[in-house]
Amino acid sequence: MTLEEILPLLIPLFGLQLALVAFGLFDLTRPERRVKGGRKLPWALVIVFGQLLGPLIYFLLGRVED
Repeated sequence: MTLEEILPLLIPLFGLQLALVAFGLFDLTRPERRVKGGRKLPWALVIVFGQLLGPLIYFLLGRVED
């Protein structure tokens, strides 16, 4: 496969990853948001450096719903 064939597949994935990271960090920085473990910095690192799975892990396992 050439770059011209792969690029149309990668652009939506990159957009999805960027949107998930942005929304995850926005949600994490809300003052009322509580997270498992009580510390937000480790979850911020999971969101940012976890590639596509990091934000999904945060949304599924990291948030504490009241």
